[in-house]
Amino acid sequence: MGDHLILGKRYEYNNDFFDQPLDLGFVKLCQVGELFCESGFQVDAHNQTVYEISYIVTGKGTFITNGKECQVSPNDIYINRLNQTHAIRADCGVPLRYCYLAFTFCDEKVDASLRPLQEFYSKGTEEITRDNKDLLLLFTDIFRELQTQDRYYLKVVENCVSRIIIDSCRLFQRDPRTRTFPVFSEHGLGSAVYTVVRYIDQHYKEITDIRDVAKELGYSYTYLAHVFKDKMDMTIGTYIIHKKMEEAKELLRTGRMNVSQVAERLNYMSVQSFSNSFKKVNGISPAEFISGRQKRPKA
Repeated sequence: MGDHLILGKRYEYNNDFFDQPLDLGFVKLCQVGELFCESGFQVDAHNQTVYEISYIVTGKGTFITNGKECQVSPNDIYINRLNQTHAIRADCGVPLRYCYLAFTFCDEKVDASLRPLQEFYSKGTEEITRDNKDLLLLFTDIFRELQTQDRYYLKVVENCVSRIIIDSCRLFQRDPRTRTFPVFSEHGLGSAVYTVVRYIDQHYKEITDIRDVAKELGYSYTYLAHVFKDKMDMTIGTYIIHKKMEEAKELLRTGRMNVSQVAERLNYMSVQSFSNSFKKVNGISPAEFISGRQKRPKA
């Protein structure tokens, strides 16, 4: 990223620490921010002197590394490594919004447990994957802390930066074949239901059919639905909606996404269907929530 990015931006929130990187444990933070650019806008080719993680929030575009083009879309994570030539282009007709995190490793603070992490960024060849942990909230926390800067802000920033770096690596290295799930038995219902809850917590944005949850976990849908309702006192579908509404409130509270963008992010077919779900759960519309007219939610 550079100061030459002036035209074609809707906004850029850029925190540049290249002259004096922030010492955050095993890494030094050189830059973190968010760019929302107009369709067709281009970030000129530049040489990577640091590691960089980009997280696509909305829109579509092309990331170009050493001449190789890669299409990106919401929830994609893209890694750039040292000495690569990197450029970015927003698709025509589609504004592109993404967060970025630039860092280097403090070699003297990288112990044996962190060496595989450092090797992934220094020697890895994979560039793009999808997020199921929602790094956007971690980025949002960093931005908020950098704006408030109370006595604890650096510790919170350190935690969020470490999570982004580690979680991004995990997403590239995940192996779905290694997953095992508890069986439903008289003594295993609690852990099995917890497994379902954890799966939904990680994948609720992409779940379009609740039967897919049972299929993915290898459970009978009928039995799963019955046990989940008995243990959680709500249906699987209701739990998924509540998870979506928790995120919706957080995204709307930060002011970094409008109602339409939140609806798209949570995979609603329309803004109206999202608004209906939001009001049903929270007792107020998204517009009322944004404006601060907090009404008491219906029981």
